[in-house]
Amino acid sequence: MDSIGLNKIFGKVRAYSVKDDVWTPTTELKKNLVLYQWAEITSKLLTLGDARYRIGGMYLEFQNVASPGDPVSPPIFDRTRTVQYYDDLAGSSNTDYLRVPLIASQTLSTGSGLVNNELIFFARTSGVVGVHGKPFSYAANSVVFGASLVAFVDATDATQDLLFSSFYFDVPDQQQKLATSQVGIEWALTLE
Repeated sequence: MDSIGLNKIFGKVRAYSVKDDVWTPTTELKKNLVLYQWAEITSKLLTLGDARYRIGGMYLEFQNVASPGDPVSPPIFDRTRTVQYYDDLAGSSNTDYLRVPLIASQTLSTGSGLVNNELIFFARTSGVVGVHGKPFSYAANSVVFGASLVAFVDATDATQDLLFSSFYFDVPDQQQKLATSQVGIEWALTLE
C-alpha cells in the first residue's frame, strides 16, 4: 500500500510588494514546513468532499519594531504547530497576525500523468490592526516576518482554523510594511 509522505508534498513561499494591484517580487522562493494538521485537512477533503477544509487564507505574522529595519527573531517551531500558537500571541506586547483570505489560487501541472502538480495560493496584507488588536502600519514599524497557510473551516470562527504549513523569512527577507504598498505572499505547494 502506498502512503502519502512529506517527501511527496513540499512548498515554497515568496514575498511581494503590492502597489495598485501590481505585484513585484521582493524575495526568492523559500521552503516552508508542512505541519501535521495537513493530514486532517486533506482527509476531510478527500473522504467527505467537505469544501470547508480547502485552503481559505493565510495568517501573516508581524511584529512592531522600535525602528525601521530592525530585525525580528523568528520563533523555533516544528510540525506540531497549531492555531494555539497564534492564540498565544494575545499576550505579546508587539507581535500579532493578520487573518487574510486568499485573493487567488491556481493549479499547474507538468510532466506525464500529471506529476509534479503545483498549487499556488496568493494573499496580501489588509487592514490596520491585527487579530489581537496590535496596530499594523508603516507608522507602527510593522514587519511581516512569517506566515501560515490555513484552512478556514468556518470563515467567522478562527478557533476552527487548521494550519497546513508555516514559514518564517530569513532576516534580510523580512517585509517592512510601507506607507505606499501592501505585502503580498505567493505560496506554492508541489504534490508529486
